[in-house]
Amino acid sequence: MPSKPLLQSVLLLILLSSCAPTIKNFEKYQKQFFPKTDFMPSKENLEGKAAKVVIFALDENGNQVATQAQLGNSIANNVENILAKNRLADLVDRNAATKLQKEIALAEMNKTGSYKGPQVADYAVSGTISNAGFISKYSSGSTYINPKTGQIISVPPHFTYTSDVSGNLKIYELPSLAVIDAIEFNGKKTRTENVQQKGGLSLGALQIGGEQVKGVERDDSLVRKAGEDAVEEMTIDIKNSFAKKGYILEKRIYDEKSIFKITLGSLDGIKHGDKFEIIGQYETENPITNQSEIERRIIGTGTITDKIDPKTCWAVLDDSKQSDSVRLGDPVKMKYKKSSFASFAKVAKTMIEQ
Repeated sequence: MPSKPLLQSVLLLILLSSCAPTIKNFEKYQKQFFPKTDFMPSKENLEGKAAKVVIFALDENGNQVATQAQLGNSIANNVENILAKNRLADLVDRNAATKLQKEIALAEMNKTGSYKGPQVADYAVSGTISNAGFISKYSSGSTYINPKTGQIISVPPHFTYTSDVSGNLKIYELPSLAVIDAIEFNGKKTRTENVQQKGGLSLGALQIGGEQVKGVERDDSLVRKAGEDAVEEMTIDIKNSFAKKGYILEKRIYDEKSIFKITLGSLDGIKHGDKFEIIGQYETENPITNQSEIERRIIGTGTITDKIDPKTCWAVLDDSKQSDSVRLGDPVKMKYKKSSFASFAKVAKTMIEQ
């Protein structure tokens, strides 16, 4: 197994090799006049207020392991933490929306319905735990000689505890109760514990006399950690479901390089290196109905630079050829992807902890 210093060095190397774009000589960039979109955002749109979201405790589906660990409530709290940490939503107290929760359950049963109560939120998140398990496995000890050093190695008897959790989240738009996203989740956590003895004599893996203490029959904390792992795995999906939307505000050019100002900033949770999509909106005519429709398509993608203010930021496009297609007022939606660094860090962390 790699040593901790080696793993830390590799992690640092990956981090340094994934530098986000920076803007040099910012003062030399000159403001440009460029076309406006035909669908300019309203003042309310520009304010960029976060959506009001209520997160309900997940249905534990009669699962005893989940109920004992209060897993439904724990997962809901973890989802709330993601939205709060990334400033993606204005969270609503779930206790103030019990009528809404009942109507969601009814709509699920009838496969249709709409919410007719007070408008307490813009979106609601609910879900079901389809499985929550806890397994205890006993492993007898062993003693062996390291052929290189001649050292006697003793591995004591131990228990391995494992918890698996799975289920789904659904995001409802209010008041229609239309499901705009459904996310499946799976999580797993494992821990080991040496077997304890009452009395007797212990010689490495050999136990003479005494009484062996039984392993635990339940571990609510481990079950909740498996739930945390599940939420961590769907973090990107959750962030994309509630990704902030801003608008193109300004364009500047220097040395044939274009940069764009966006109406999103640090107060919106924007960070250096974040990715986004620019959505073009065009009026078209339906050839069948001859009615006017709004067509939306991605006209560009880009990355947030180091120039970030509380309410605005500057960005560059991934392909400079897309610059001419961007118009003043075009919507920008943040797009999150799981980085290779994050995936490697999780694997490395698991290896270090073992």
